[in-house]
Amino acid sequence: MRGPAHGYELHQRCEHELGTVWRIGLSRMYALLKDLEVGGLVESEVEPQENRPARKVYNVTPAGRAAFERWVHRPVANTRDIRVLFLAKLYFLRRLETGGVDALVEAQKAVCRAKAEEVVREMEDLDGGGFERLVLDFRLHQLRAIAEWLGECCEGT
Repeated sequence: MRGPAHGYELHQRCEHELGTVWRIGLSRMYALLKDLEVGGLVESEVEPQENRPARKVYNVTPAGRAAFERWVHRPVANTRDIRVLFLAKLYFLRRLETGGVDALVEAQKAVCRAKAEEVVREMEDLDGGGFERLVLDFRLHQLRAIAEWLGECCEGT
C-alpha cells in the first residue's frame, strides 16, 4: 500500500514492524504474493539487477486496494482474532495514516459488547454452576477486559 516493493523487502518490513504480532516465513510470504497475484490483488514486474538474479516488484492493483480497504475497516468477529488480526488492522490504519482508527475501535467495542451480552444471556439460562459457568465467566471477563483496553488503546494517537 506504500508503493511498489519486492518480496524480500515486504518480508523484512513485516519482521521489523509487525514481528511482535505477525510472524511469517519468507517462503510463505512469496506463496501469499503469488496467491494475491493470481487473485488480481497485486501485479508484478520483473526488475533486472546487475550481477544478481532479476527480482519481482509487486504493486497493489485497484482491486487489491479496494479489498484491503474493506478488510482493514471491518472489526474482527472472534475474540481470538484480536491478538493478531485486529492489531494488524490497527497497525495498518496508523501506519498508512488514512484515518479510520477511531471508527474501527468503536466498531470493535460494539462487537465486544454484543458478545458480552450473549454470554450474559447464556449464563442466565444455565442451571447452577459448574464448568460451563466457569468458562462463560472467563469469556465475559475477557470481553470486558478487551473492551476496556479498546477504550485506552488509541489515547494519545
